[in-house]
Amino acid sequence: MRAAPGFSVEPVLESDSSLAERELSFLVRLAQAAASTQKPDELLDLIIGEATSAMGTDVCSLYLVTPPGKEMLLTATNGLNVKMVGKVVMRVGEGITGWVAETRRPAVVPDVSREPHWKWVPGLDEDRFQSMLSVPIESGPRLVGVLNVQTVELRDFNSGDIDFLRAIAGQVAGILERSELQRRMEVQLGEIQLSHDIHERFTKLSLEGAGISSILEVVGSLAGGRAALYSPDGYRVRGVGVSSDGMPPRIHVPVPLAQAGAREVRINAGRPARALDVVPVRAGADLLGLLAVAVDEQTVDSHGRRRALEHGSTVLALEMSKERAAAEVERRLRGDLVEEVLAGGLEGDEAERVARQAERLGHRLPNRAWVVVLEPDDDETEAALAGRAQQDRLDAALSGLIRSRLPGALTLVRSSSAVFLIPDDIAADLAAVEKLAGLILAGAAPVMKPGAASVGIGNIANSVGELARSHIEARQALRLTRRAGGRSKVASYRSLGAFRLLLEVQSPDALRRFVDELLGTLLKYAQSRDTPLLETLEALSSARWVRRAAARQLGIHINSMSYRVERIESLTGLQLDDPETRVAISIALRARAMLGM
Repeated sequence: MRAAPGFSVEPVLESDSSLAERELSFLVRLAQAAASTQKPDELLDLIIGEATSAMGTDVCSLYLVTPPGKEMLLTATNGLNVKMVGKVVMRVGEGITGWVAETRRPAVVPDVSREPHWKWVPGLDEDRFQSMLSVPIESGPRLVGVLNVQTVELRDFNSGDIDFLRAIAGQVAGILERSELQRRMEVQLGEIQLSHDIHERFTKLSLEGAGISSILEVVGSLAGGRAALYSPDGYRVRGVGVSSDGMPPRIHVPVPLAQAGAREVRINAGRPARALDVVPVRAGADLLGLLAVAVDEQTVDSHGRRRALEHGSTVLALEMSKERAAAEVERRLRGDLVEEVLAGGLEGDEAERVARQAERLGHRLPNRAWVVVLEPDDDETEAALAGRAQQDRLDAALSGLIRSRLPGALTLVRSSSAVFLIPDDIAADLAAVEKLAGLILAGAAPVMKPGAASVGIGNIANSVGELARSHIEARQALRLTRRAGGRSKVASYRSLGAFRLLLEVQSPDALRRFVDELLGTLLKYAQSRDTPLLETLEALSSARWVRRAAARQLGIHINSMSYRVERIESLTGLQLDDPETRVAISIALRARAMLGM
Protein backbone atom coordinates (compact mmCIF):
# COMPACT_ATOMS: atom_id res chain seq x y z
CA MET A 1 0.00 0.00 0.00
CA ARG A 2 1.41 3.41 -0.98
CA ALA A 3 0.29 6.58 0.84
CA ALA A 4 1.08 10.26 0.70
CA PRO A 5 4.18 11.48 2.58
CA GLY A 6 3.55 11.60 6.33
CA PHE A 7 0.73 9.06 6.22
CA SER A 8 1.10 5.81 8.21
CA VAL A 9 1.28 2.84 5.86
CA GLU A 10 2.26 -0.02 8.23
CA PRO A 11 -0.67 -0.34 10.67
CA VAL A 12 -0.81 -3.09 13.25
CA LEU A 13 -2.64 -6.18 12.00
CA GLU A 14 -5.92 -7.23 13.57
CA SER A 15 -7.19 -10.81 13.69
CA ASP A 16 -9.77 -11.85 11.11
CA SER A 17 -12.14 -13.12 13.78
CA SER A 18 -12.00 -9.84 15.72
CA LEU A 19 -12.65 -7.84 12.50
CA ALA A 20 -15.52 -10.09 11.51
CA GLU A 21 -17.12 -9.72 14.96
CA ARG A 22 -16.89 -5.92 14.75
CA GLU A 23 -18.38 -5.85 11.25
CA LEU A 24 -21.19 -8.25 12.16
CA SER A 25 -22.09 -6.31 15.28
CA PHE A 26 -22.07 -3.06 13.34
CA LEU A 27 -24.20 -4.44 10.49
CA VAL A 28 -26.78 -5.79 12.98
CA ARG A 29 -27.07 -2.41 14.70
CA LEU A 30 -27.17 -0.64 11.33
CA ALA A 31 -29.91 -2.95 10.00
CA GLN A 32 -31.99 -2.38 13.14
CA ALA A 33 -31.51 1.37 12.93
CA ALA A 34 -32.20 1.49 9.16
CA ALA A 35 -35.47 -0.44 9.67
CA SER A 36 -36.77 2.40 11.86
CA THR A 37 -36.38 5.16 9.24
CA GLN A 38 -36.47 5.65 5.47
CA LYS A 39 -35.27 9.24 5.31
CA PRO A 40 -31.79 9.56 3.71
CA ASP A 41 -30.56 12.28 6.08
CA GLU A 42 -31.57 10.32 9.15
CA LEU A 43 -29.96 7.16 7.77
CA LEU A 44 -26.67 8.99 7.22
CA ASP A 45 -26.77 10.36 10.77
CA LEU A 46 -27.38 6.82 12.06
CA ILE A 47 -24.47 5.46 10.00
CA ILE A 48 -21.92 7.97 11.20
CA GLY A 49 -23.19 7.57 14.76
CA GLU A 50 -22.81 3.81 14.61
CA ALA A 51 -19.48 4.16 12.80
CA THR A 52 -18.12 6.40 15.57
CA SER A 53 -19.12 3.85 18.17
CA ALA A 54 -17.92 0.82 16.20
CA MET A 55 -14.57 2.43 15.34
CA GLY A 56 -14.02 3.71 18.87
CA THR A 57 -13.42 7.25 17.58
CA ASP A 58 -14.64 10.64 18.77
CA VAL A 59 -16.05 11.98 15.50
CA CYS A 60 -17.14 10.75 12.08
CA SER A 61 -17.70 13.10 9.12
CA LEU A 62 -19.06 12.60 5.64
CA TYR A 63 -18.10 14.63 2.54
CA LEU A 64 -20.07 14.09 -0.71
CA VAL A 65 -18.99 15.03 -4.22
CA THR A 66 -21.02 17.83 -5.84
CA PRO A 67 -21.48 18.30 -9.61
CA PRO A 68 -19.44 18.53 -11.72
CA GLY A 69 -17.16 16.46 -9.48
CA LYS A 70 -14.48 19.03 -8.62
CA GLU A 71 -15.58 19.76 -5.04
CA MET A 72 -16.95 18.00 -1.95
CA LEU A 73 -19.47 19.29 0.57
CA LEU A 74 -19.56 18.48 4.29
CA THR A 75 -22.89 16.62 4.46
CA ALA A 76 -23.00 15.07 7.93
CA THR A 77 -20.94 14.96 11.16
CA ASN A 78 -21.46 13.88 14.78
CA GLY A 79 -18.49 15.58 16.40
CA LEU A 80 -17.58 18.71 14.46
CA ASN A 81 -19.50 21.98 14.40
CA VAL A 82 -22.89 20.97 12.94
CA LYS A 83 -23.53 24.57 11.89
CA MET A 84 -20.86 24.11 9.23
CA VAL A 85 -22.74 21.20 7.59
CA GLY A 86 -23.69 22.23 4.05
CA LYS A 87 -21.22 25.14 4.18
CA VAL A 88 -17.71 23.65 4.21
CA VAL A 89 -16.46 22.91 0.68
CA MET A 90 -13.25 20.96 0.04
CA ARG A 91 -11.75 20.81 -3.44
CA VAL A 92 -10.67 17.43 -4.79
CA GLY A 93 -6.90 17.25 -4.18
CA GLU A 94 -7.07 19.76 -1.31
CA GLY A 95 -6.07 18.66 2.20
CA ILE A 96 -6.12 15.06 3.39
CA THR A 97 -9.79 14.62 2.46
CA GLY A 98 -9.13 16.00 -1.02
CA TRP A 99 -6.07 13.74 -1.48
CA VAL A 100 -8.14 10.65 -0.63
CA ALA A 101 -10.81 11.75 -3.12
CA GLU A 102 -8.23 12.35 -5.84
CA THR A 103 -6.23 9.11 -5.37
CA ARG A 104 -9.17 6.89 -4.29
CA ARG A 105 -6.87 5.51 -1.52
CA PRO A 106 -7.27 5.51 2.29
CA ALA A 107 -5.04 7.71 4.47
CA VAL A 108 -3.91 7.17 8.09
CA VAL A 109 -2.69 10.32 9.90
CA PRO A 110 -1.44 9.61 13.47
CA ASP A 111 -0.90 13.35 14.19
CA VAL A 112 -2.53 15.95 11.97
CA SER A 113 -0.40 18.73 13.49
CA ARG A 114 2.65 17.19 11.77
CA GLU A 115 0.94 16.45 8.46
CA PRO A 116 1.80 19.01 5.71
CA HIS A 117 -1.34 18.05 3.74
CA TRP A 118 -3.61 18.98 6.61
CA LYS A 119 -5.92 21.93 5.88
CA TRP A 120 -7.29 23.99 8.72
CA VAL A 121 -10.95 25.01 8.22
CA PRO A 122 -12.01 27.96 10.43
CA GLY A 123 -15.15 27.33 12.46
CA LEU A 124 -15.16 23.56 12.00
CA ASP A 125 -13.80 22.95 15.56
CA GLU A 126 -11.11 20.43 14.56
CA ASP A 127 -8.25 21.74 16.68
CA ARG A 128 -8.90 19.24 19.52
CA PHE A 129 -8.57 16.16 17.29
CA GLN A 130 -5.15 14.63 16.61
CA SER A 131 -5.44 11.35 14.70
CA MET A 132 -7.44 10.71 11.55
CA LEU A 133 -8.45 7.89 9.21
CA SER A 134 -9.95 8.75 5.84
CA VAL A 135 -11.34 6.42 3.13
CA PRO A 136 -13.00 7.03 -0.25
CA ILE A 137 -16.67 6.21 -0.81
CA GLU A 138 -17.10 4.59 -4.21
CA SER A 139 -19.96 3.16 -6.23
CA GLY A 140 -18.37 1.15 -9.00
CA PRO A 141 -16.11 3.51 -10.96
CA ARG A 142 -17.85 6.60 -9.57
CA LEU A 143 -16.50 8.57 -6.60
CA VAL A 144 -19.34 9.36 -4.18
CA GLY A 145 -17.37 11.09 -1.41
CA VAL A 146 -14.99 10.61 1.53
CA LEU A 147 -15.61 9.25 5.05
CA ASN A 148 -13.41 10.52 7.90
CA VAL A 149 -13.01 9.43 11.55
CA GLN A 150 -10.95 11.39 14.11
CA THR A 151 -9.80 10.94 17.71
CA VAL A 152 -8.83 13.34 20.46
CA GLU A 153 -6.06 11.05 21.65
CA LEU A 154 -3.17 9.96 19.45
CA ARG A 155 -3.96 6.67 17.75
CA ASP A 156 -2.38 4.39 15.18
CA PHE A 157 -5.21 3.03 13.00
CA ASN A 158 -4.45 -0.54 11.91
CA SER A 159 -5.39 -2.49 8.78
CA GLY A 160 -8.50 -3.81 10.49
CA ASP A 161 -9.61 -0.22 11.15
CA ILE A 162 -9.03 0.64 7.50
CA ASP A 163 -10.94 -2.40 6.21
CA PHE A 164 -13.76 -1.80 8.69
CA LEU A 165 -14.13 1.88 7.71
CA ARG A 166 -14.03 0.90 4.03
CA ALA A 167 -16.82 -1.59 4.72
CA ILE A 168 -18.80 1.21 6.36
CA ALA A 169 -18.07 3.44 3.34
CA GLY A 170 -19.49 0.68 1.14
CA GLN A 171 -22.67 0.69 3.21
CA VAL A 172 -22.86 4.47 2.87
CA ALA A 173 -22.45 4.19 -0.92
CA GLY A 174 -25.24 1.60 -1.10
CA ILE A 175 -27.60 3.68 1.01
CA LEU A 176 -26.85 6.79 -1.01
CA GLU A 177 -27.44 4.93 -4.27
CA ARG A 178 -30.76 3.56 -2.99
CA SER A 179 -31.72 6.98 -1.67
CA GLU A 180 -30.88 8.61 -4.98
CA LEU A 181 -32.86 5.96 -6.83
CA GLN A 182 -35.78 6.47 -4.48
CA ARG A 183 -35.51 10.25 -4.88
CA ARG A 184 -35.52 9.95 -8.66
CA MET A 185 -38.51 7.64 -8.54
CA GLU A 186 -40.38 10.02 -6.27
CA VAL A 187 -39.53 12.94 -8.57
CA GLN A 188 -40.66 10.97 -11.61
CA LEU A 189 -43.87 9.90 -9.88
CA GLY A 190 -44.45 13.50 -8.83
CA GLU A 191 -43.88 14.68 -12.39
CA ILE A 192 -46.19 12.01 -13.76
CA GLN A 193 -48.89 12.94 -11.25
CA LEU A 194 -48.42 16.64 -12.01
CA SER A 195 -48.64 15.97 -15.75
CA HIS A 196 -51.78 13.92 -15.18
CA ASP A 197 -53.39 16.64 -13.07
CA ILE A 198 -52.53 19.34 -15.62
CA HIS A 199 -53.76 17.18 -18.49
CA GLU A 200 -57.00 16.42 -16.65
CA ARG A 201 -57.60 20.10 -15.95
CA PHE A 202 -57.07 21.15 -19.57
CA THR A 203 -59.11 18.22 -20.92
CA LYS A 204 -62.01 19.15 -18.67
CA LEU A 205 -61.86 22.74 -19.94
CA SER A 206 -61.91 21.54 -23.53
CA LEU A 207 -64.76 19.05 -23.00
CA GLU A 208 -66.82 21.69 -21.22
CA GLY A 209 -66.28 24.11 -24.10
CA ALA A 210 -64.76 26.74 -21.82
CA GLY A 211 -63.05 28.38 -24.79
CA ILE A 212 -59.60 29.72 -25.58
CA SER A 213 -59.70 32.59 -23.08
CA SER A 214 -60.33 30.20 -20.18
CA ILE A 215 -57.56 27.89 -21.37
CA LEU A 216 -55.14 30.82 -21.52
CA GLU A 217 -56.15 31.85 -18.01
CA VAL A 218 -55.36 28.36 -16.68
CA VAL A 219 -52.05 28.26 -18.59
CA GLY A 220 -51.06 31.57 -17.01
CA SER A 221 -52.09 30.36 -13.55
CA LEU A 222 -50.12 27.11 -13.80
CA ALA A 223 -47.09 28.64 -15.51
CA GLY A 224 -46.88 31.65 -13.22
CA GLY A 225 -47.34 34.46 -15.77
CA ARG A 226 -49.78 36.17 -18.12
CA ALA A 227 -50.62 34.12 -21.21
CA ALA A 228 -51.65 35.28 -24.68
CA LEU A 229 -52.18 33.73 -28.09
CA TYR A 230 -50.49 35.04 -31.24
CA SER A 231 -50.97 34.32 -34.93
CA PRO A 232 -48.24 32.38 -36.79
CA ASP A 233 -46.81 35.69 -38.03
CA GLY A 234 -46.66 37.15 -34.52
CA TYR A 235 -49.82 39.29 -34.19
CA ARG A 236 -51.76 38.99 -30.95
CA VAL A 237 -55.18 37.43 -31.46
CA ARG A 238 -56.35 36.37 -28.00
CA GLY A 239 -55.53 36.80 -24.32
CA VAL A 240 -56.80 37.47 -20.83
CA GLY A 241 -57.14 41.16 -19.98
CA VAL A 242 -56.01 42.17 -23.46
CA SER A 243 -56.07 45.91 -22.83
CA SER A 244 -54.15 45.96 -19.56
CA ASP A 245 -52.00 42.88 -19.10
CA GLY A 246 -48.86 44.35 -20.68
CA MET A 247 -48.40 41.57 -23.25
CA PRO A 248 -47.09 43.06 -26.53
CA PRO A 249 -49.45 43.42 -29.54
CA ARG A 250 -46.87 41.76 -31.76
CA ILE A 251 -43.81 39.56 -31.29
CA HIS A 252 -40.95 38.65 -33.56
CA VAL A 253 -41.29 34.96 -34.39
CA PRO A 254 -37.95 33.14 -33.92
CA VAL A 255 -37.01 30.98 -36.89
CA PRO A 256 -36.71 27.75 -34.82
CA LEU A 257 -40.40 27.96 -33.85
CA ALA A 258 -41.46 27.55 -37.48
CA GLN A 259 -39.61 24.24 -37.73
CA ALA A 260 -41.24 20.87 -37.07
CA GLY A 261 -40.65 19.51 -33.57
CA ALA A 262 -39.82 22.94 -32.11
CA ARG A 263 -40.31 23.43 -28.36
CA GLU A 264 -40.49 26.57 -26.26
CA VAL A 265 -38.15 29.48 -26.97
CA ARG A 266 -37.47 32.39 -24.62
CA ILE A 267 -37.50 35.80 -26.30
CA ASN A 268 -37.68 39.48 -25.36
CA ALA A 269 -40.55 41.50 -26.82
CA GLY A 270 -42.60 44.64 -26.24
CA ARG A 271 -41.80 48.12 -24.99
CA PRO A 272 -40.29 48.03 -22.48
CA ALA A 273 -38.88 44.65 -23.42
CA ARG A 274 -40.00 41.73 -21.29
CA ALA A 275 -39.11 38.05 -21.34
CA LEU A 276 -41.63 35.63 -22.85
CA ASP A 277 -41.65 31.86 -23.21
CA VAL A 278 -43.14 31.12 -26.64
CA VAL A 279 -44.48 27.68 -27.62
CA PRO A 280 -45.77 26.67 -31.07
CA VAL A 281 -49.42 25.59 -31.25
CA ARG A 282 -49.61 22.92 -33.96
CA ALA A 283 -52.12 20.58 -35.52
CA GLY A 284 -49.87 18.11 -37.29
CA ALA A 285 -47.53 20.08 -39.52
CA ASP A 286 -49.88 23.09 -39.56
CA LEU A 287 -48.75 25.96 -37.31
CA LEU A 288 -51.99 27.43 -35.91
CA GLY A 289 -50.50 30.01 -33.59
CA LEU A 290 -48.05 30.78 -30.79
CA LEU A 291 -48.65 30.54 -27.05
CA ALA A 292 -46.68 33.15 -25.10
CA VAL A 293 -46.34 33.31 -21.29
CA ALA A 294 -44.68 36.17 -19.47
CA VAL A 295 -41.51 35.58 -17.43
CA ASP A 296 -40.60 37.75 -14.43
CA GLU A 297 -38.27 37.65 -11.43
CA GLN A 298 -40.66 35.40 -9.51
CA THR A 299 -41.00 32.87 -12.34
CA VAL A 300 -39.53 29.46 -11.57
CA ASP A 301 -38.42 27.28 -14.48
CA SER A 302 -40.09 24.23 -12.99
CA HIS A 303 -41.38 20.97 -14.38
CA GLY A 304 -44.92 22.26 -13.75
CA ARG A 305 -44.35 25.34 -15.89
CA ARG A 306 -42.99 23.26 -18.77
CA ARG A 307 -45.90 20.82 -18.53
CA ALA A 308 -48.39 23.71 -18.44
CA LEU A 309 -46.87 25.10 -21.63
CA GLU A 310 -46.82 21.69 -23.34
CA HIS A 311 -50.34 20.60 -22.36
CA GLY A 312 -51.69 24.11 -22.83
CA SER A 313 -50.38 24.29 -26.39
CA THR A 314 -51.87 20.86 -27.16
CA VAL A 315 -55.34 21.74 -25.86
CA LEU A 316 -55.17 25.12 -27.59
CA ALA A 317 -54.38 23.34 -30.85
CA LEU A 318 -57.49 21.18 -30.40
CA GLU A 319 -59.66 24.17 -29.51
CA MET A 320 -58.30 26.30 -32.36
CA SER A 321 -58.84 23.46 -34.83
CA LYS A 322 -62.45 23.16 -33.68
CA GLU A 323 -62.95 26.92 -33.90
CA ARG A 324 -61.28 27.10 -37.29
CA ALA A 325 -63.41 24.28 -38.68
CA ALA A 326 -66.63 25.79 -37.36
CA ALA A 327 -65.65 29.28 -38.53
CA GLU A 328 -64.68 27.97 -41.95
CA VAL A 329 -68.04 26.26 -42.41
CA GLU A 330 -69.92 29.32 -41.19
CA ARG A 331 -67.79 31.61 -43.33
CA ARG A 332 -68.30 29.49 -46.43
CA LEU A 333 -72.07 29.33 -45.97
CA ARG A 334 -72.26 33.04 -45.19
CA GLY A 335 -70.02 33.80 -48.15
CA ASP A 336 -72.15 31.74 -50.51
CA LEU A 337 -75.22 33.55 -49.23
CA VAL A 338 -73.74 37.03 -49.71
CA GLU A 339 -72.35 36.11 -53.10
CA GLU A 340 -75.78 34.91 -54.22
CA VAL A 341 -77.37 38.16 -53.04
CA LEU A 342 -74.75 40.31 -54.76
CA ALA A 343 -75.05 38.37 -57.99
CA GLY A 344 -78.49 39.92 -58.46
CA GLY A 345 -81.56 38.63 -60.23
CA LEU A 346 -83.38 37.64 -57.00
CA GLU A 347 -87.12 38.12 -57.17
CA GLY A 348 -90.11 36.84 -55.28
CA ASP A 349 -89.65 33.25 -54.12
CA GLU A 350 -85.87 33.34 -54.63
CA ALA A 351 -85.49 36.33 -52.32
CA GLU A 352 -87.62 34.62 -49.65
CA ARG A 353 -85.57 31.45 -49.92
CA VAL A 354 -82.32 33.33 -49.44
CA ALA A 355 -83.82 35.22 -46.47
CA ARG A 356 -84.80 31.92 -44.76
CA GLN A 357 -81.33 30.54 -45.41
CA ALA A 358 -79.80 33.60 -43.77
CA GLU A 359 -82.00 33.14 -40.69
CA ARG A 360 -80.84 29.52 -40.32
CA LEU A 361 -77.27 30.85 -40.20
CA GLY A 362 -78.23 33.33 -37.50
CA HIS A 363 -78.35 36.36 -39.79
CA ARG A 364 -81.14 38.64 -40.82
CA LEU A 365 -81.21 39.59 -44.50
CA PRO A 366 -82.31 43.25 -44.39
CA ASN A 367 -85.00 44.66 -46.65
CA ARG A 368 -83.25 48.04 -46.66
CA ALA A 369 -79.48 48.10 -46.42
CA TRP A 370 -76.30 49.85 -47.46
CA VAL A 371 -73.59 47.94 -49.28
CA VAL A 372 -70.08 48.91 -48.15
CA VAL A 373 -67.00 47.54 -49.92
CA LEU A 374 -63.37 47.58 -48.69
CA GLU A 375 -60.75 47.17 -51.44
CA PRO A 376 -56.93 47.54 -51.60
CA ASP A 377 -55.66 50.68 -53.31
CA ASP A 378 -52.87 48.98 -55.25
CA ASP A 379 -51.90 45.67 -56.81
CA GLU A 380 -49.26 44.86 -54.16
CA THR A 381 -51.76 45.19 -51.29
CA GLU A 382 -54.31 43.17 -53.25
CA ALA A 383 -51.76 40.38 -53.80
CA ALA A 384 -50.90 40.33 -50.09
CA LEU A 385 -54.60 40.09 -49.15
CA ALA A 386 -55.03 37.04 -51.39
CA GLY A 387 -53.29 34.83 -48.82
CA ARG A 388 -55.46 32.83 -46.40
CA ALA A 389 -53.49 34.08 -43.39
CA GLN A 390 -54.05 37.72 -44.36
CA GLN A 391 -57.76 37.12 -44.85
CA ASP A 392 -57.93 35.51 -41.40
CA ARG A 393 -56.10 38.52 -39.93
CA LEU A 394 -58.49 40.93 -41.63
CA ASP A 395 -61.47 38.91 -40.41
CA ALA A 396 -60.08 38.95 -36.86
CA ALA A 397 -59.23 42.67 -37.03
CA LEU A 398 -62.80 43.55 -38.05
CA SER A 399 -64.62 41.03 -35.84
CA GLY A 400 -64.65 43.28 -32.76
CA LEU A 401 -66.03 46.19 -34.76
CA ILE A 402 -68.67 43.96 -36.34
CA ARG A 403 -69.79 42.64 -32.93
CA SER A 404 -69.94 46.05 -31.27
CA ARG A 405 -71.06 48.42 -34.04
CA LEU A 406 -72.46 46.19 -36.81
CA PRO A 407 -74.27 43.41 -34.90
CA GLY A 408 -76.86 42.85 -37.64
CA ALA A 409 -74.56 43.20 -40.61
CA LEU A 410 -73.67 40.42 -43.02
CA THR A 411 -69.99 40.36 -43.93
CA LEU A 412 -67.85 38.60 -46.47
CA VAL A 413 -64.04 38.67 -46.63
CA ARG A 414 -62.92 37.80 -50.13
CA SER A 415 -59.48 37.27 -51.61
CA SER A 416 -59.38 40.89 -52.83
CA SER A 417 -62.07 42.73 -50.86
CA ALA A 418 -64.47 42.72 -47.93
CA VAL A 419 -68.21 43.38 -48.30
CA PHE A 420 -70.62 44.56 -45.57
CA LEU A 421 -74.41 44.60 -45.82
CA ILE A 422 -75.43 47.17 -43.19
CA PRO A 423 -79.17 47.40 -42.31
CA ASP A 424 -80.70 50.87 -42.24
CA ASP A 425 -81.61 50.45 -38.54
CA ILE A 426 -77.85 50.53 -37.82
CA ALA A 427 -77.15 53.46 -40.16
CA ALA A 428 -80.20 55.50 -41.08
CA ASP A 429 -78.49 57.95 -43.43
CA LEU A 430 -75.38 58.38 -45.55
CA ALA A 431 -73.52 60.34 -42.83
CA ALA A 432 -73.93 57.44 -40.38
CA VAL A 433 -72.73 54.93 -42.99
CA GLU A 434 -69.71 57.08 -43.82
CA LYS A 435 -68.81 57.16 -40.12
CA LEU A 436 -69.00 53.36 -39.92
CA ALA A 437 -66.99 53.11 -43.13
CA GLY A 438 -64.28 55.22 -41.49
CA LEU A 439 -64.17 52.77 -38.57
CA ILE A 440 -63.89 49.85 -41.00
CA LEU A 441 -61.02 51.59 -42.77
CA ALA A 442 -59.23 52.28 -39.47
CA GLY A 443 -59.70 48.67 -38.33
CA ALA A 444 -58.31 47.27 -41.59
CA ALA A 445 -55.35 49.69 -41.83
CA PRO A 446 -52.92 47.68 -39.60
CA VAL A 447 -53.54 44.55 -41.70
CA MET A 448 -53.02 46.42 -44.97
CA LYS A 449 -49.69 47.99 -43.97
CA PRO A 450 -47.46 48.98 -45.70
CA GLY A 451 -50.21 49.19 -48.35
CA ALA A 452 -53.54 51.00 -48.10
CA ALA A 453 -57.21 50.45 -48.83
CA SER A 454 -60.33 52.55 -49.47
CA VAL A 455 -64.01 52.04 -48.74
CA GLY A 456 -66.86 52.55 -51.21
CA ILE A 457 -70.54 53.02 -50.34
CA GLY A 458 -73.43 52.34 -52.70
CA ASN A 459 -76.84 54.00 -52.55
CA ILE A 460 -79.26 52.37 -50.13
CA ALA A 461 -80.97 49.22 -51.41
CA ASN A 462 -84.73 49.23 -50.78
CA SER A 463 -85.07 45.47 -51.26
CA VAL A 464 -83.00 42.30 -51.41
CA GLY A 465 -83.12 42.54 -55.19
CA GLU A 466 -81.43 45.99 -55.13
CA LEU A 467 -78.40 44.87 -53.08
CA ALA A 468 -76.58 43.84 -56.26
CA ARG A 469 -77.06 47.33 -57.71
CA SER A 470 -75.80 48.97 -54.50
CA HIS A 471 -72.77 46.68 -54.57
CA ILE A 472 -71.91 47.75 -58.11
CA GLU A 473 -72.28 51.42 -57.12
CA ALA A 474 -69.93 50.99 -54.15
CA ARG A 475 -67.26 49.46 -56.38
CA GLN A 476 -67.74 52.17 -59.01
CA ALA A 477 -67.21 54.84 -56.36
CA LEU A 478 -63.95 53.10 -55.42
CA ARG A 479 -62.86 52.88 -59.04
CA LEU A 480 -63.34 56.59 -59.70
CA THR A 481 -61.65 57.52 -56.45
CA ARG A 482 -58.57 55.44 -57.28
CA ARG A 483 -58.48 56.80 -60.83
CA ALA A 484 -58.38 60.29 -59.33
CA GLY A 485 -55.37 59.27 -57.21
CA GLY A 486 -57.24 58.82 -53.93
CA ARG A 487 -55.82 56.49 -51.26
CA SER A 488 -57.22 55.50 -47.87
CA LYS A 489 -60.50 57.25 -48.72
CA VAL A 490 -64.16 56.75 -47.94
CA ALA A 491 -66.09 57.36 -51.18
CA SER A 492 -69.85 57.13 -51.65
CA TYR A 493 -71.60 56.74 -54.98
CA ARG A 494 -73.83 59.67 -54.07
CA SER A 495 -70.83 61.95 -53.49
CA LEU A 496 -69.77 61.48 -57.11
CA GLY A 497 -72.56 63.89 -58.11
CA ALA A 498 -72.88 64.50 -61.81
CA PHE A 499 -69.65 62.64 -62.51
CA ARG A 500 -71.34 59.32 -61.83
CA LEU A 501 -73.11 59.82 -65.18
CA LEU A 502 -69.76 58.98 -66.74
CA LEU A 503 -70.24 55.45 -65.44
CA GLU A 504 -73.35 55.11 -67.53
CA VAL A 505 -71.38 55.64 -70.72
CA GLN A 506 -70.94 52.11 -72.00
CA SER A 507 -68.29 52.91 -74.62
CA PRO A 508 -64.83 53.91 -73.37
CA ASP A 509 -64.04 55.07 -76.93
CA ALA A 510 -66.84 57.63 -76.72
CA LEU A 511 -65.40 59.01 -73.48
CA ARG A 512 -61.90 59.05 -74.97
CA ARG A 513 -63.09 61.07 -77.99
CA PHE A 514 -64.82 63.52 -75.63
CA VAL A 515 -61.59 64.00 -73.65
CA ASP A 516 -59.57 64.45 -76.86
CA GLU A 517 -61.97 67.12 -78.16
CA LEU A 518 -61.63 69.25 -75.04
CA LEU A 519 -58.17 68.47 -73.75
CA GLY A 520 -56.29 66.91 -76.67
CA THR A 521 -54.32 70.10 -77.44
CA LEU A 522 -53.19 70.39 -73.81
CA LEU A 523 -52.26 66.71 -73.68
CA LYS A 524 -49.95 67.16 -76.66
CA TYR A 525 -48.60 70.42 -75.19
CA ALA A 526 -47.72 68.61 -71.94
CA GLN A 527 -45.50 66.19 -73.86
CA SER A 528 -43.22 68.92 -75.21
CA ARG A 529 -43.43 71.88 -72.80
CA ASP A 530 -42.66 72.43 -69.12
CA THR A 531 -45.53 74.75 -68.20
CA PRO A 532 -48.10 72.53 -66.36
CA LEU A 533 -51.25 73.75 -68.11
CA LEU A 534 -53.22 70.55 -67.43
CA GLU A 535 -52.41 70.75 -63.71
CA THR A 536 -53.47 74.40 -63.77
CA LEU A 537 -56.81 73.42 -65.30
CA GLU A 538 -57.31 70.71 -62.62
CA ALA A 539 -56.52 73.22 -59.86
CA LEU A 540 -59.04 75.70 -61.27
CA SER A 541 -61.75 73.03 -61.43
CA SER A 542 -60.97 71.90 -57.88
CA ALA A 543 -61.05 75.53 -56.63
CA ARG A 544 -64.47 76.17 -58.24
CA TRP A 545 -62.73 78.34 -60.87
CA VAL A 546 -61.53 80.94 -58.35
CA ARG A 547 -58.15 81.97 -59.77
CA ARG A 548 -56.59 83.21 -56.53
CA ALA A 549 -57.52 79.98 -54.70
CA ALA A 550 -56.09 77.89 -57.55
CA ALA A 551 -52.91 80.01 -57.54
CA ARG A 552 -52.46 79.40 -53.81
CA GLN A 553 -53.03 75.68 -54.36
CA LEU A 554 -50.29 75.63 -57.03
CA GLY A 555 -48.00 78.00 -55.12
CA ILE A 556 -47.76 80.58 -57.92
CA HIS A 557 -48.46 84.31 -58.23
CA ILE A 558 -51.85 85.47 -59.47
CA ASN A 559 -50.16 87.07 -62.50
CA SER A 560 -48.68 83.67 -63.42
CA MET A 561 -52.16 82.17 -63.09
CA SER A 562 -53.60 84.79 -65.45
CA TYR A 563 -50.84 84.07 -67.98
CA ARG A 564 -51.58 80.34 -67.86
CA VAL A 565 -55.31 80.90 -68.32
CA GLU A 566 -54.64 83.03 -71.40
CA ARG A 567 -52.31 80.36 -72.74
CA ILE A 568 -54.94 77.61 -72.21
CA GLU A 569 -57.62 79.67 -73.96
CA SER A 570 -55.24 80.44 -76.84
CA LEU A 571 -54.32 76.77 -77.38
CA THR A 572 -57.81 75.27 -76.99
CA GLY A 573 -60.06 78.07 -78.24
CA LEU A 574 -62.16 77.63 -75.08
CA GLN A 575 -63.47 80.44 -72.91
CA LEU A 576 -62.89 79.49 -69.28
CA ASP A 577 -65.36 82.09 -68.01
CA ASP A 578 -68.24 80.29 -69.78
CA PRO A 579 -70.26 78.13 -67.26
CA GLU A 580 -71.03 75.39 -69.77
CA THR A 581 -67.37 75.22 -70.77
CA ARG A 582 -66.37 74.86 -67.14
CA VAL A 583 -68.80 71.95 -66.63
CA ALA A 584 -67.54 70.24 -69.80
CA ILE A 585 -63.90 70.65 -68.77
CA SER A 586 -64.57 69.28 -65.27
CA ILE A 587 -66.29 66.24 -66.74
CA ALA A 588 -63.44 65.73 -69.23
CA LEU A 589 -60.86 65.94 -66.46
CA ARG A 590 -62.72 63.31 -64.39
CA ALA A 591 -63.20 61.09 -67.45
CA ARG A 592 -59.47 61.35 -68.20
CA ALA A 593 -58.68 60.15 -64.65
CA MET A 594 -61.20 57.32 -64.99
CA LEU A 595 -59.70 56.22 -68.32
CA GLY A 596 -56.14 56.54 -67.04
CA MET A 597 -55.12 58.85 -69.90
